[in-house]
Amino acid sequence: MKTSSLVLLFIGMMTSSVASAALISTATLSGFIQNGTVTNNIGNSAAIESIVFDLGTAGDGIATWDNNLAGGVASNFLSNARYFQTVTWSSLNVVSGDSFVFSGLDIDLIQTISPLSVTGSVLDNVGTSLVNASLSIFWDNGSSGSVALNQQAWSTTQNLTINAANVPEPASLALLGLGLAGIGFSRKNKTA
Repeated sequence: MKTSSLVLLFIGMMTSSVASAALISTATLSGFIQNGTVTNNIGNSAAIESIVFDLGTAGDGIATWDNNLAGGVASNFLSNARYFQTVTWSSLNVVSGDSFVFSGLDIDLIQTISPLSVTGSVLDNVGTSLVNASLSIFWDNGSSGSVALNQQAWSTTQNLTINAANVPEPASLALLGLGLAGIGFSRKNKTA
C-alpha cells in the first residue's frame, strides 16, 4: 500500500507540473504602452479572465494614468482622483488563439507626489518612470502570470511574454490527494 501511495503521489506531482507548463500569453504594447494587444497563446482550454496593468507604487518621477480607462476599472488613486496607478479589465473570456485589445490610455509623469504635481511631458528611455510597472494576466483555471515593463522611449513597442505560475489541474489534484491519503492510511495501519 505504501509503495502504490508513493507512486500516485509522484504521478500527481508530475502531472500537475506538466499540465500547467504550457500556459503562456504575449502582449504587444505601443504608443508608450498606452495601446496594446494581449494574446492568449496557450495550448489548452484555459481562457484569460482578467488583465491588470499596474504602474506600481506612486512616487516622484513615476508614471501615472490620467482619466482615460480604455474600458477598464481604475484603482490605486493618487490624492487627485483624476490620477491612478492601476487599470483592470475583468470578466473577460479570451480563449486560446484570441486577443484582447485596448487603446487610448493616457500616461503622465508624477513630478512630485506631495504636493501632487503631474505633467504630461515626454517620459524618456533614460528615466525610471516605469520602474515598478507590470502587466498581469489571470486565467480561468486559477493560473496567473506577471511581467515587468521595460523603460522605453515614446516610439518604442514592447513585446512581452507572460508565463503562468504552475497551478495543478483538477485531475492532478485528485491523484495527489489519493497519494497523500494512501500514505496516511498506511501509517495509520502501521501504528494500529
